[in-house]
Amino acid sequence: MTSKQSIKKIIGLTLIALGLGLLLSSIALNLKQYYSKKNTVEEFKEKIESGVASPETEGNDAVTGDMLYILRIPSIDSENPVREGTERDVLSDSLGHESGTAFAGEEGNCVIAGHRNYNFGKYFNRLDEVEIDDLIYLDSATETYTYVVTDIQVVDPTDVEILEPIEGKETLTLYTCTPIYIATQRLVIIAERVI
Repeated sequence: MTSKQSIKKIIGLTLIALGLGLLLSSIALNLKQYYSKKNTVEEFKEKIESGVASPETEGNDAVTGDMLYILRIPSIDSENPVREGTERDVLSDSLGHESGTAFAGEEGNCVIAGHRNYNFGKYFNRLDEVEIDDLIYLDSATETYTYVVTDIQVVDPTDVEILEPIEGKETLTLYTCTPIYIATQRLVIIAERVI
């Protein structure tokens, strides 16, 4: 084998090894996230059943990272933990409740954000499949809040009107990046509480 052939072979094997490494790291990250989500949801459910889960805090008492809810969307087979805040560390392993917005059960707009990505943050990957009249549930330590989807929008990232409360109503707003790879806009799901 000539020196040129050896170099090509080494480069080819190196590229294959790098490709396999990227593939395996992506699989490992997805598995880690899946089990982290599963464990968080199971632990919260166990705390609720045993009566040791703390009710969600209200107003300024909420601390970033506090576990608040389990968000369930049966129409897309979705069940995910919701923590306080939308900081990077919160959104890396859960959905995040937008600080300063209403909590479930309060008049105003309870806003929850999440990633929509194949490599990390798969929490809202299927959010674009949600339809008008679908039901969404927020399970807290003390109550299950039921919402019905009333509006679906795609907006610019700078459109902060989605965070605003609708006077006299209890609403839930879910938002994530869209389209899934380009993420130039935001997919917004708006739901009203069913009492």
